[in-house]
Amino acid sequence: MNIWIFLAGIIGLFTACVHIFAGQIDPVRPFLKSDLPDIPKATLLGCWYMVSVTLLISGLVLTYAGWFNLSSFQNIIIGISVNFIIFSLVFIAVGWYFFKSQVFLKLPQWILLLPIGTLGLVGAMQT
Repeated sequence: MNIWIFLAGIIGLFTACVHIFAGQIDPVRPFLKSDLPDIPKATLLGCWYMVSVTLLISGLVLTYAGWFNLSSFQNIIIGISVNFIIFSLVFIAVGWYFFKSQVFLKLPQWILLLPIGTLGLVGAMQT
């Protein structure tokens, strides 16, 4: 077992669950009730579901690769990990644009995304 990659996967699966279930309550339902036209609404909802799938599959791959310590997955793990680090930077940048110094409180998604990428990279360097 590669504990670093496995933990990245577990956090990834937790993040997927938070996104899928809590995301329906907070951002998605109010967004769907907004006065935004249907085409942008449908496009953004499609993107939300694509993120859900990405989080779920990434979490499953990291958990599986970490559990079985699959060194053959090293490039995939590095790719997923770098992706999650970039995701966290995107949230920080967007949050800074909208909320300035309150970015870390108002848009805290980076708190779950950054550890997934960091743990995955640490684990990939040990295989």
